[in-house]
Amino acid sequence: MGLSLADVNYRGPARGLQSSPQKIVNPRKIVAHIALLIPNLRGGGAERITLRITDGLVNLGHHVDIVLFEPAVKFNGEIPANARLLVLCGRNVAQASNNFPRSALWCDERAPLTLLAQLAAAMGSNRLRLLMLRPKIATYVLRLIPYIERERPDIIFANLPRMEYAALLAARTLSPPPPPIVPVVHSVFGQNSRQSRRRRLLFPKAAHVVAVSHGVAENICATSGVAKDCITTIQNPAYSPHIARLAQSHPDHHWFTDSGPPIVLGVGRLVPDKDFLTLLEAFHLVRTKHTCRLLILGEGRVRRALERRVRKLGISDHVSMPGWAENPYAFMSRVSLFALSSRREGFPTVLVEALACGCPSVSTDCPAGPSEILEAPELLAPVGDPKTLAQVMLQALRRPWDRMALQAKAEQFSVRRAALEYDRLISDISV
Repeated sequence: MGLSLADVNYRGPARGLQSSPQKIVNPRKIVAHIALLIPNLRGGGAERITLRITDGLVNLGHHVDIVLFEPAVKFNGEIPANARLLVLCGRNVAQASNNFPRSALWCDERAPLTLLAQLAAAMGSNRLRLLMLRPKIATYVLRLIPYIERERPDIIFANLPRMEYAALLAARTLSPPPPPIVPVVHSVFGQNSRQSRRRRLLFPKAAHVVAVSHGVAENICATSGVAKDCITTIQNPAYSPHIARLAQSHPDHHWFTDSGPPIVLGVGRLVPDKDFLTLLEAFHLVRTKHTCRLLILGEGRVRRALERRVRKLGISDHVSMPGWAENPYAFMSRVSLFALSSRREGFPTVLVEALACGCPSVSTDCPAGPSEILEAPELLAPVGDPKTLAQVMLQALRRPWDRMALQAKAEQFSVRRAALEYDRLISDISV
């Protein structure tokens, strides 16, 4: 479907939402009805970035639907007021928190189950048929089809692998021409990974692909067989002016009320890819030469393993893991160093956010993202190398920093810049 101009056929609010998005003329004079798909807003970099992209596109005058499939929100205060929030599942009081946005539209509608059998039969690939049989993907497909048929968005951006699969599979059932499907790829995967194998099957049906960093774009070409001219790199809008306001809040942790040693900060999900075990090992080495403390914000399935390692290293009095923090910026603005220890990233939003708070930062040189942000080899350490990471951390802790220069560097990755690049892509796809 080609994009309409200012009189785009946007169906407006439904089922209880009282106001439609405000129209603001954008530079290209094109107003599109855009759907941004993401499983939930439970917390994470991709989820927060989706909200910032929404805000930027709304401010350019586009009509934006944030489409969720699970009733979980941890960024309630960051949902743009002029966007529609749709939840494609039944309202479950046990799952939906009390602070779930009241303006959310609950669409408990799904395509007939028989459609899955028809879709599977029409597919020439055994792998695609197996993918269709996965319960969660099948549920997403059945719930997404009625939304697309009813709303007919002009373009669909699918964030994270599950949304890529659901959107591209659902498009196969729609009467031609379906809305353009544009996967937004947030991470890198190996050649033989499950995600890469699926992408080789599904991405030929995508209208285009967005990569959140140059490293991700290279990975997509190498592992998914997508041509370079079908990929656009749009670095994440990790910088937002409201970070400065949130950074003024006082962090809820007793270390910030004492006059103790400097604090090193780590932020992220406690999962293997974030490799906080390497950060713990590096911190243990740093402490032999520089008195400091380590604070890790986040939750995840490797918490117990990290706690065991802390005890084994004998650093329990110097490490704190208080859990997930809705406002990590209050911490970032007051610590001496931020350290990212990931094995792989796409575009580590948290690294730019730390710089935006004027926080000196170091990172592992994982395949995509950190080197594009820091642009300084002396601030990078090889993946999984605690000894070198400790050396990089020590150098950063001892070095004088111009915090205003760090903030200026972060401003390169603004919401407006990313929104204008998305706007340009939307216009190009409509031609």
